[in-house]
Amino acid sequence: MDEQQNDERPEDTAPEAPSEETRNEAQAGEAIGAPPPPAPDEGTEAPPLPPELQAEGASKDERTSAMLCHLLALVGLVFPFGNILGPLIMWLVKRESSAFVDFHGRQALWFQVWAAIAATVLGVISIPLFYICIGVLTMLLAVAVGVGALAYAVVGAVQVSGGKDFEYLWVGPWVRRSMM
Repeated sequence: MDEQQNDERPEDTAPEAPSEETRNEAQAGEAIGAPPPPAPDEGTEAPPLPPELQAEGASKDERTSAMLCHLLALVGLVFPFGNILGPLIMWLVKRESSAFVDFHGRQALWFQVWAAIAATVLGVISIPLFYICIGVLTMLLAVAVGVGALAYAVVGAVQVSGGKDFEYLWVGPWVRRSMM
């Protein structure tokens, strides 16, 4: 009966030679057993801006106009809906002069529109919620959204005037796709 059994032990078997495909992958510089590259949406940055939308290629006059598109949102501190009207007027006046100014004007305008909608909705929701004592929190959140939007506009103005590329979160990539 001992003759019928195979006495192969794992230590006695020779290791398998790597297949042709495995050797090609190793030769291509990919480590065997390395994790796959991240999916396009995982941890990768947005693709760079096209050259006509980059700050380094813009003239000083274009950067100044783009900066004003962002800064004119501060008009909302004085006039109701001035945060929308300021960038809108500047964008309407300067949009045809350069793609760079058009891009920043659209960004500033749409960001302020969405911030105004969010702050207004939160403000309206807070009115009935005052009766259950949560209204104060939602009203404070509405004010925080408005102040945050204005502060973010100042950040955009400083970045653009300093010759750095700037895109608002969520709005910037959408505006870029709409222009292409």
